Amino acid sequence: MLPLRLEAEYFPMGFPLRISTNFQPALNPAALMWSRFPKLFDQSPMRLKIVVSGDSANSLPSDPPVLRGQQHLLSIVADRANFAAADLDSGFAHICVSREVASDPAYFRYHFLEPIAYVLIAARHIAFVHASCIALDGRAVLLCGSSGMGKTCLAYACARRGWTFLSGDAVAVANTGESHRIVGRPFEIRFRHTAARLFPELAGLPRALRPSGKTDIEADPRDLNISSMVEGTASHLVFLDRSDQLAATSLHGLSAEEARRELEQGILFGDQSIRDRQGRTLDRLGQLPAARLHYSDLNAAELALRELVGTGA
Repeated sequence: MLPLRLEAEYFPMGFPLRISTNFQPALNPAALMWSRFPKLFDQSPMRLKIVVSGDSANSLPSDPPVLRGQQHLLSIVADRANFAAADLDSGFAHICVSREVASDPAYFRYHFLEPIAYVLIAARHIAFVHASCIALDGRAVLLCGSSGMGKTCLAYACARRGWTFLSGDAVAVANTGESHRIVGRPFEIRFRHTAARLFPELAGLPRALRPSGKTDIEADPRDLNISSMVEGTASHLVFLDRSDQLAATSLHGLSAEEARRELEQGILFGDQSIRDRQGRTLDRLGQLPAARLHYSDLNAAELALRELVGTGA
């Protein structure tokens, strides 16, 4: 067994994660993603060991890794040299990869580091919601919806008009018992490359070809002159229904039952105890005032959200 003499601790979504490895470049994407997160929760650290093999493969795996889970166990397998396993009950995971994979930050982050770290955290402490999030006067609004509903662009449009940005694509809802406490990912915004048509200031930012094959624009909110924060208290759920055709903007209230059904599409995994815990967290979240926003124009949508939060409806 290779000695893992390099150690670091980070706080993704505010929770401690202790990493040990034998290869410094394996820590670089972790530092990039998580070094700015403060410790928000006093929990025992999850543990992650990253073993980088000295064998040279000379290339990345030809096929994308396959993720499988059974009860409290989870695996990610690309090939015999690149794989990972996690025990969600104990909060421990192990990644074994080649030097080529560990030296490719985008590939290693996307296929191994992020999914393993976040599934460890979610299994114990949070439920993830596929949503962007912005706040006004301390009231955080979750903008929920499937891919293509414009979550990130609407959140950014709101931030340009004085809202505070928390997250562009995923929100963690804490299951610590504190009502509606949420944590965002406010240190980067990832847009589709077409967003530059809506926001001219994005045109000069670098594009990144992600391992998924999508071309994204990646930005630090600090470079976009918008305010951001890590955590907040959710006050509203808004489910987006964006139209490509010019259409009137409208908000329609949803019942708690309708909101909970929408949230059921959240990330639920693991054995029954884990699923039940995440379900209870989403149950509490579903009690918030909820609405469906039909929109095509970002400015009109922002005004509708401002009115919603201002009225406290």
